[in-house]
Amino acid sequence: MRARGFTIIELVTVVVIVGALAVFVVPRLDPEGFDRYGFRQQVVSAARYAQKTAMASGCDVQLAVDAGADTVTLNYRAGGDDATCGTASFSEPLQRPDGGGAFSIGAPDGVDITAGSTLFFDGYGHPNPGTGTTIPFATGPAIVIEAETGYAHE
Repeated sequence: MRARGFTIIELVTVVVIVGALAVFVVPRLDPEGFDRYGFRQQVVSAARYAQKTAMASGCDVQLAVDAGADTVTLNYRAGGDDATCGTASFSEPLQRPDGGGAFSIGAPDGVDITAGSTLFFDGYGHPNPGTGTTIPFATGPAIVIEAETGYAHE
């Protein structure tokens, strides 16, 4: 009767395969890379939300990028909200679409915005009549908001 189990050749083969995977695959699993990508996608979504809100309300909506604090915030002009347009500076926070308070996103640890910028979308969805912006990051591609259309992308 033959004993059941693995041969030494099978065990060595499995150990070699697992070792090869550890050498080549594990270094590619970079959790900070996922954080960087996720935050860039949040910033693109914030820009698109600001543009769509400006078009829906007919009021100016500001996208402010603070490189020092690594945050992105959306604001209306003072005296404005989602039903009326204000005329003063951009000091009224735009609310999150889920009703979770003022719209502000902060970068996770290890994600750095290298230059701040501010622009606003008018009621037609155009950024600061005729100007776009680029939001650069310390690592990875920058986000571009096109001058003509306001389209936000990496």
